Amino acid sequence: MSARLASGVGNTLGELLIGIAPRTDQLLLKAVDDAGKNKVEALEVTANAVDFQLRTFYTIGKELVVPLVAVPCVGALCLITAEIVEGIARDAPPGVWDGFNGVVRWLSEVINSYALAIAGGMVAAIAVLLFMLPRWTGQWRVRAEGLPAFSLYRDYNAAVVLSSMAMMIRAGKTLRESLEEMRGPAAPWLRWHLTRVIRSIEDNPTDYKAAFARGLMPPSVRARLNSLLDSSKSFGDALVVVGSTELKSLERRVEISARSVNWAITGSLVSLAVVLSLGTMTIASALSREAEPSRIMQRAQQRA
Repeated sequence: MSARLASGVGNTLGELLIGIAPRTDQLLLKAVDDAGKNKVEALEVTANAVDFQLRTFYTIGKELVVPLVAVPCVGALCLITAEIVEGIARDAPPGVWDGFNGVVRWLSEVINSYALAIAGGMVAAIAVLLFMLPRWTGQWRVRAEGLPAFSLYRDYNAAVVLSSMAMMIRAGKTLRESLEEMRGPAAPWLRWHLTRVIRSIEDNPTDYKAAFARGLMPPSVRARLNSLLDSSKSFGDALVVVGSTELKSLERRVEISARSVNWAITGSLVSLAVVLSLGTMTIASALSREAEPSRIMQRAQQRA
C-alpha cells in the first residue's frame, strides 16, 4: 500500500486497497473517498462495519464447525449400530422383530444397503444448496426464506446490507445511491432483492416500508425499522440507527439462524442414532424373552 502511494499508482483509498481489501469492502472504501471533509468519521464507521461483518462471519463458522465434526462421527455410529442389528437379525427368531424392533431392523437394512448412496446424496444436497443460496431468486425463494439455511443466508446478507448502508448514508450518500452502489457487485440473489427495493421506491417514492418488506429484511428488523420511523426524521436516518446501533441484535439474529442450521443438520442424524441405540436395547430385551423355556417350547410346538 505504501509503495503504491509513493509511486502514485492510487489516488484514493479504494484504489490503494485494490487487491488487498475484499471486493465487498470496496463499496465502503469508495464511500469513504466520497465523504469529503468527513473522511475520518466515515473511516471509523467503515472500520465498525467491517469488524461487524468479520464477527458475524466468525459466528457462522463457529456454529457450522459442529456439524462438520458431528456428522461423520454420528454417521459412523449409525453404521456400526446398523451392522450389529443386522447381524442379530440373521439368527434371531421372528418374534423379536415385532413393532418398534421391526422398524429398527428395516432402518438398519436400509443403512447397510445404501450407506454410500446416502452419504453421496447428502454431499450432493449440500453442494446444490451452497450453489443455490446466492443464485436462486423468485417468489418460491422468498417462501423458502423461513427454512434454516435460507434464513441464515438472508439474515447475514441483511446485516451486511444494513451496516453498509448505514456507513454510506452517514458518509453523505442518499438511500437510493447506497442501494445502487451495493447492487453492482452483489451476488444474483442480493442483486435481485436490491433491484426489487429500488423499483418499489421508484413506483412509490414515499413508501419505504413496503420497499423493505419484500423479503430482504427479516421480520424483526422490519419491525425495528417501523418503530424507529416515529422518532426519526427520515427512513434513511432510521436505517442508520439500525445499521449502527443495533449491530449486536443483528449479530444475535445471525447466531440464532446459524444455530438453527446446526441443529437441523445434526439433529436428524442424532435422532437416527438414538433410535438405533434404543433399538439395540429393546432387541436385547426381546431376545431375552425369546430365550425363556416357555417361549422355546411354544416355538417348538408351532413348528410341530
